[in-house]
Amino acid sequence: MLQNERELLNTRQKLRLLEESYEELRHEAGGDEELRDASMESLKRLINQFKEEIARYEAHQPARR
Repeated sequence: MLQNERELLNTRQKLRLLEESYEELRHEAGGDEELRDASMESLKRLINQFKEEIARYEAHQPARR
């Protein structure tokens, strides 16, 4: 669970990097397809986890003006 704005910013940055890695794997040709699929599945789980953490944090913050 995210505790403050700094953790939120760090999580957003990590999320962006994970999404970039996922897209690189998605467009990669050759290599071990089974390994690539497992890596993509793992990255997707982390991406979803970070998105959920961000959404939970933002939902519990007071409305900003």
